[in-house]
Amino acid sequence: MGKIVVITGAKGGCGKTTLTAALGRAMAELGKTTCLVDACVGRRGLDLLLGVQDKVIYDLFDLASGECAMEQALLTAGERLFFVSCPAENTAGVSPKQVCGAVQRLGKRFDCVLLDTSGIFDDLPLTLCAEADEVLLVTLPGDEASRGCERAAVLLREKTRTPVSLVMNAWPERVPGVKLPAPEAEAAYLDLPLLGSIARSEAVYAASFNHPVSAYPEKIRREILCIARRLCGENVPPETVKARRFPWRS
Repeated sequence: MGKIVVITGAKGGCGKTTLTAALGRAMAELGKTTCLVDACVGRRGLDLLLGVQDKVIYDLFDLASGECAMEQALLTAGERLFFVSCPAENTAGVSPKQVCGAVQRLGKRFDCVLLDTSGIFDDLPLTLCAEADEVLLVTLPGDEASRGCERAAVLLREKTRTPVSLVMNAWPERVPGVKLPAPEAEAAYLDLPLLGSIARSEAVYAASFNHPVSAYPEKIRREILCIARRLCGENVPPETVKARRFPWRS
């Protein structure tokens, strides 16, 4: 049985979809047969980042309802990398339990299944998190994102027994006039293990208009590869960053 990982967050725009695409390619580079699943019903975008938007015929809900075979739903997105799209809306009336069943079947075929979901406060992402092997909670710098992430972490602890790790996305090295906490300090505040921290980069944003992963700066690619290796169980030590204390948020 392969590892099933849900990538989610407390709010939109934190980079869940981009991270899913990048981690999928990194997993494939590590020799893992990987399936990326777009579970953002009505807000799909992973197909665009993978460049397969013109090939989508069947989707995750077709697979869950039995309308198609697994081979029909799977699209090739690269060497050892496959993709299952999601529908624009749930017109088939598929339940979260049926979707989980389809994901479990994918887990029996692939070394790793990465699910790009909408916000954790929706029913489907929360159900998928309960059935997954690990949840990656993606957040951005700032008090608003931290508050939402804290609430998401509490909800996951209450509703699931799935291990949760934190990924800090678009983390700036410095902001003039602002004393930012180090990623380790932010993770400690949220009481979550830090799986990785991805630096802010204008090149990543620019690359998102034309298949982002291949055009990432080397530093970003290295950070994402480290996250992928940690997901595979490797003991990859983090870079040492000096942390500081900061006021309690409410």
